[in-house]
Amino acid sequence: MASRLAFLGDLSPLFSFFAWWFLPGYLSSFALGLFYRFCPSYCPPALPPQPTDANNKPVFDPLYEVRKLAQADHIKRHRIVAHASVIVIYLIYAVLGTYSKQAGTNYYSTLGLQSNSIAINLPFPGTQQTAVGPKDLPLSPGQLDESGLKSHWRKLARTFHPDKLNPPTDLESEEEILQWKSDVESKFIRMREAYETLSDGTKRWAYDRFGPVIGTWKTCVTLREFLIEGIKMAAPFYTFTVASLSLAGSLRKTDPGAFWRWAVLFCILTTEVILMTSTTTSYVSTLLSYIFPNRATFEHIALLRQIFIASSCVTTQLGGIRYPPPPQLDKTQNFGDLIAPIMPLLDHAQQFSNLANTEVVKMIYNDLFPILNDGNSENETGRRLSLASEGLGTVAEANEEAKVDEISEDVEMKETIKNLKEKMLDVFCDLRLQSDETGRAAWNQAIQEDAKRQNKGKSPTPTPRSRH
Repeated sequence: MASRLAFLGDLSPLFSFFAWWFLPGYLSSFALGLFYRFCPSYCPPALPPQPTDANNKPVFDPLYEVRKLAQADHIKRHRIVAHASVIVIYLIYAVLGTYSKQAGTNYYSTLGLQSNSIAINLPFPGTQQTAVGPKDLPLSPGQLDESGLKSHWRKLARTFHPDKLNPPTDLESEEEILQWKSDVESKFIRMREAYETLSDGTKRWAYDRFGPVIGTWKTCVTLREFLIEGIKMAAPFYTFTVASLSLAGSLRKTDPGAFWRWAVLFCILTTEVILMTSTTTSYVSTLLSYIFPNRATFEHIALLRQIFIASSCVTTQLGGIRYPPPPQLDKTQNFGDLIAPIMPLLDHAQQFSNLANTEVVKMIYNDLFPILNDGNSENETGRRLSLASEGLGTVAEANEEAKVDEISEDVEMKETIKNLKEKMLDVFCDLRLQSDETGRAAWNQAIQEDAKRQNKGKSPTPTPRSRH
């Protein structure tokens, strides 16, 4: 199973990059289609036909709009779940593929040892130092010192030396025997190279952090020189990553995942610096060895970089789904096309406004009707005025002033009621005219004509010139 995952995970960086951008969308659509096929009860309900008028023009229907929004929300929620599931599964596959490719490829696995089984630590000075021997460091169970490593290598040499091995009996042709000998020699050469590297404290320190590439650094002797070469080797990755994130941030200023990508990159960089510069077993390396056992430090670094790349792509994919960018309006689209979807709603609003206006007119009319038809009160007032005028000569002088005050108050009340009737009647007529289309047009025309007459009346008349 591990070999199959390693074979499937052996993707080129270019293919992996394009796979992260395009495969999740297609795979999520395919997976969602299969899900609806096997679980039809989860399919979004079909919409009824949109109501139309006699001219087949769409009519605004609140119930239809509510169902439409519910269906869109149902589909969006299922797409988000499907897309997120595909991305998480692909993330796990990418990490497991990288992890499986590393199985049994380091020098420790070649010699049949654990990655932390050699108990030899180095001080950090830049010059080459002698390793701290077993007398200075107590050995833990399962660890080897220098003499233990030499003894282990002697056993391997006696077992796997090409001169001490005989070809299997099932090999008949000469070509098969030669191929077997070539494989045995290559394996033994790799084992000897692994022993020579791990038996040297400085080379082992460099190998743990930078991998087998240190075999090409022929000029490096001290820890400082190996560290400088390792930093040069790691610089292009972080330079390209920082430039890519900066460019993406300048192009997409509203990207919600930018902060998390920078945060993860900072954590990966900090972890790598700790692993590269430590001369003893650190807490970070112990934790990584517990999570990913039998892996060297450089393999942990490669795995962390793969996790960063995958998590960055996941953040971009999920951020675009969870926080989609606002839709951009087409500048070539005219105003009529933009408001076309809400025209049915505006028509309904105008109908409701006319209906409300009519109801207001009816209410005002019902309130004004008793006042407009109050003729008895006017006759009563006239009768009281006539009686009061006849009795002016017969009353005593003491009550004459009181009667005059009462009569003046009644006359003032009558004038006030008369003015109020006229104003309220004007308001009623205005509202009545505005309640329908014809009356509204006539009312607007009358206002315009009155305004024109007032403007003409205000214009100064020319004064005749005096004749001399």
